[in-house]
Amino acid sequence: AITWASIDMATSASTVGLPEDKSYLLHHFHCNTCISAGATPGKQARCADGLRLWNLYLRAYQAQQRKG
Repeated sequence: AITWASIDMATSASTVGLPEDKSYLLHHFHCNTCISAGATPGKQARCADGLRLWNLYLRAYQAQQRKG
């Protein structure tokens, strides 16, 4: 299960260079809704595109963690 702690960990350096990281960050820093959601975890939702990219990002993070 994804928790807020795992989401915080997902923003670590372990995802730098992954295509999902780049895609999400390109969107995030141009979307006021996603900027706000990132600044207030659990209190505001991302936009539809941002949520889709965030979920891809989280899956990539989790796959990276399973690789060790």
